[in-house]
Amino acid sequence: MEILKDFGKRVKELRLKAGITQESLAIRAELDRSYVGAIERGVKNLSLLNIEKLANALDVDLPYLFEHDSFAPRSAFLKKELKKPLEARFIYEVNREEQVIAWRVAGPLSEYEARKVAEKIRSMALLLRRGEIKLLIDNRSMMADGQPFVFAPEVYDIWEELQAWLCPRLKQVVVLCNSTFMKNQLDRLAKRSGIAGFSKHIYSEEVEKSNAKALMLLGISQSQILITASAEAKRESRVPV
Repeated sequence: MEILKDFGKRVKELRLKAGITQESLAIRAELDRSYVGAIERGVKNLSLLNIEKLANALDVDLPYLFEHDSFAPRSAFLKKELKKPLEARFIYEVNREEQVIAWRVAGPLSEYEARKVAEKIRSMALLLRRGEIKLLIDNRSMMADGQPFVFAPEVYDIWEELQAWLCPRLKQVVVLCNSTFMKNQLDRLAKRSGIAGFSKHIYSEEVEKSNAKALMLLGISQSQILITASAEAKRESRVPV
């Protein structure tokens, strides 16, 4: 049946996108590995309960399993990008006057680098007033060959731990996402870490519109992180096709 093949292809696509093996997905979903393999080949009819297990294991909402995004190829690109200096992939700023910590992720992060970044963010948070911190996070530059990619599962675990630590210190969080997949995962992550009530995740292909919405939600005048994003978007729009 075509619907089984399409669903299996979707599960495999999301599994590869999340950077996990069939065995790891099976363990997370409490299913047999051979059963997961049969699902991906489109030869296994699933119950609603097992579909829900797969959605939770992939860390996406149930409806998202039936949506369609295109993604960047993972392994070769990520290994190449990880050779770039961390300072080129994680750019940050602190505005003590407006109580803002802003950062931009412009490439993949290894688990070690993510922990290093998390410690840096903690140290910046300690400089600002507890309960009044505003976070501005721009993940829109996480792209390869014009397609988005997301953080590895172990990096998401570090973000969850960091968000839980930041939770009592925060007033508002705005995250600019590179895809509906990232937005979906971050929505779920925010619920687990406790920041969902004051966290807004935005996905839009219109850079200026997203920037304006982020500034409005945070109640701040401007951010160099967003100025840089606007300048890059304008340069790219002038590149001949």
